[in-house]
Amino acid sequence: MTVTWAFLAESAATVDNKLNVSGGVLCRYAVGPQREARFVLVVMTEADTENPERQVDVEFRPPTFDEPVRKKFEVPEAALGKFPGFAFFTIDVKLPVDGRWLILVSGGAGTISIPLVVGQDSEGTSE
Repeated sequence: MTVTWAFLAESAATVDNKLNVSGGVLCRYAVGPQREARFVLVVMTEADTENPERQVDVEFRPPTFDEPVRKKFEVPEAALGKFPGFAFFTIDVKLPVDGRWLILVSGGAGTISIPLVVGQDSEGTSE
């Protein structure tokens, strides 16, 4: 499996075997006092007979160049049956500093970079 495209969204669902994204694609996120973020990572996939692994690796690189936060997800087998396939994962992560984070999403031979501007907001709402 290869990740061919990825983005962050407020929510996603499968409706009639199709991807349904609501709330829009995120490029900014406002965290509350606890610095916790919750959003959905959506990945588009391509089946790859040379690389049958279904793992997606996600790395959150802070603007301070500190150690990145890493997460791993398993893409369901059903998500790979057609081109393009898709999968989505709820992300709960603590983003301790403000600034432009770089999120690297890797699967197979593909790596996608997603910038996310993080700032503090007392209500913790996303944009």
